[in-house]
Amino acid sequence: MINKEELDNILTLYKAQPVGSGYIDIIVKRENVRQIIKDLILNGVQINLITWWEYVEPNTKSKGYGMGGPKSDYYAGWFSEICFGDDELNTTVVEDIINVIENKEIAFHGGEKISYKQEECLTPALWLDVPNEWKSR
Repeated sequence: MINKEELDNILTLYKAQPVGSGYIDIIVKRENVRQIIKDLILNGVQINLITWWEYVEPNTKSKGYGMGGPKSDYYAGWFSEICFGDDELNTTVVEDIINVIENKEIAFHGGEKISYKQEECLTPALWLDVPNEWKSR
């Protein structure tokens, strides 16, 4: 199993941003999703859940998918949490996890539907199974 310092280094390497002080809701922009998942699984880290966020570019308005959230630590914009559509994972197979992400569709109450393939702003966050006492940077 990976140690906390190694995990923090992986998160920094892939510009993965924990929302709180733990290791749930680790927001990862799409250009780093494949590689961070590979590295996490290779190092024995289980991903239990994927939640979804809207990335909002600077000087633009949110498309209204999310409810608000933090400014990005690594990019110029900010993240807005989509409060439903979570995906529970029961696998450690990298390609299965990536397929869940890349084939994601979210249907909103008004009938609007968005997909990861078509909507660049749709951003996953990973919930990692690590000791509860670990606190992220």
